[in-house]
Amino acid sequence: MNNALLQASAISVRRDKRITLQPIDFAARAGETVGIYGPNGAGKSTLLLALAGLLPLESGTIALAGQVLGRDLRPLAYHRRIAAVFQQPLLLRGTVAHNVELGLTLRGIGRDERPARVVPALQQFSIAHLADRSVGTLSGGEAQRTSLARALVLNPDVLFLDEPFAALDQPTRRRLVQELAGVLRTKQMATVVVTHDLMEASILCDRCIILDSGVVLQEGSPLEVVRRPQTARVAEIVGSEYIANASEPPYPL
Repeated sequence: MNNALLQASAISVRRDKRITLQPIDFAARAGETVGIYGPNGAGKSTLLLALAGLLPLESGTIALAGQVLGRDLRPLAYHRRIAAVFQQPLLLRGTVAHNVELGLTLRGIGRDERPARVVPALQQFSIAHLADRSVGTLSGGEAQRTSLARALVLNPDVLFLDEPFAALDQPTRRRLVQELAGVLRTKQMATVVVTHDLMEASILCDRCIILDSGVVLQEGSPLEVVRRPQTARVAEIVGSEYIANASEPPYPL
């Protein structure tokens, strides 16, 4: 892909002595959100962790803005340019503000500069009123808002989201997805999001990759992969009602 901010070429991963991610090419532009969708065991989180430099590669390369990880760009420098949010918020003891500020502190941002970045981040996710609250008193939704604010306050080049809403109740999940979509539209970072929810993908993602058994089966907009599954297996993954359509022209098996 031309002008890709994040580019992976033929990356594969071996876990427990077997290849769990077949050689995959991946690219995401600045300002683009790419979804990774598929059934349990498809390799979605493995792909995301590999792209985030958190799993060793069996083969292939990852490049950020044209710099190849491990050759032109050291792992520490790469990790300073990305941020990740997982299903569990992984907050540390202390207040909401302390958690959001922590990454800035670790990256050497001066004490006087931090509030100008922390306060807007808290406001973006509607948790400014919780700034002095202990994280141990937060609801699941509030904790995940804190985790998102902590990641985005860093202004990363790439944001990785591994099913960050899966543990939330449905109303909270829908509200937070809508809010995050609004925030992402204002950013020029690349975002990679693992999801089990096609509605969530349709709200957040510009493109969606359908993954199964460590292999990319199809790629396109969320609407395209639902309306035009290229194989019966893709149709099965996105919804059984599409299997009949996928087995007829112009959808080749």
